[in-house]
Amino acid sequence: MKVEIKNEMIPLITEFVGGLPLVRKHSRFRRELIKMLSEKYEKVEDQRMEIVKEHCEKDSAGNPIIKEKAYSIPEENQDKYHEDVAELMNEVYVIEGGNNRELIRTMKTILLKFENQEYQGKESATYDYLCEQYKVDENEEDE
Repeated sequence: MKVEIKNEMIPLITEFVGGLPLVRKHSRFRRELIKMLSEKYEKVEDQRMEIVKEHCEKDSAGNPIIKEKAYSIPEENQDKYHEDVAELMNEVYVIEGGNNRELIRTMKTILLKFENQEYQGKESATYDYLCEQYKVDENEEDE
């Protein structure tokens, strides 16, 4: 039993599950999931900043040049920069069973609870993505 979440989906997921009206056990596991994802995304952002610094313009001392409150990435580095960021954002964060088994089961139950809710736009895409990752349509015996 495991769940794989792309780095790029972490902010959308934390916003989505944070907005669900939950109580007691469901609320506790939601907070646990948000905490796990937030800690992971903090690391992703640190890695993204390293990529930015790697590709940005540097002064004669090797320090990044900041123009208008942003790192300046020269045109010749743009493709490689975007490729590296895309690779980072497509990496997956894996939540494995073991200590997280109850979290996974509870989140699956939460998603099932909201299956008749109407969603639009990014909420709809996020809900669908979560259902796919948590294998909502599969029986536990299939896992």
